[in-house]
Amino acid sequence: MKNIFLIGMPSSGKSTLGRHLAKRLDFQFVDMDELIEKQELMTIPEIFKYKGEDYFRQVESKVLKAIQAEQKLVIATGGGVPCFFDNMDFIKANGTSIFLNVQPEDLLKRIQKSDVNHRPLINRNTTEDTLLKSLQERCAARLPYYQRADIQIDGNIDVDQLLWILDEMTQK
Repeated sequence: MKNIFLIGMPSSGKSTLGRHLAKRLDFQFVDMDELIEKQELMTIPEIFKYKGEDYFRQVESKVLKAIQAEQKLVIATGGGVPCFFDNMDFIKANGTSIFLNVQPEDLLKRIQKSDVNHRPLINRNTTEDTLLKSLQERCAARLPYYQRADIQIDGNIDVDQLLWILDEMTQK
């Protein structure tokens, strides 16, 4: 069976849903950010700080393209993965892509509950209004890439609903 790539904004639920989905499908779960941190021996924010976003995006693309097709993997990509280089083309050619669509207002709530320090493109000292505006702008800029996914789902979906959608898709 094809690999499954989960794409979407940070805090859209890719890692959480991905772990549940992998378990139910008896696939292996892969978090690209964790792979990058192990490879680089730095956290994602440290890579951004010391080596810059351009370097990070290059590493991210190399890690993505090292994933082999048909490995029974559920891969949680970083939020920007589909938007750089030809990464979305690679994703579509090497698996089923699923866009977890979460509205900026919901992302804001999730981010406020999470570890903001682990998100390099989010300034922890930003006001709520400024952060929401930034999320709205980033969502709008990334949407054309995300919408190329094979499946687009609401980010609040549960694993049973997603399994049903995947089953329906494979029967067509």
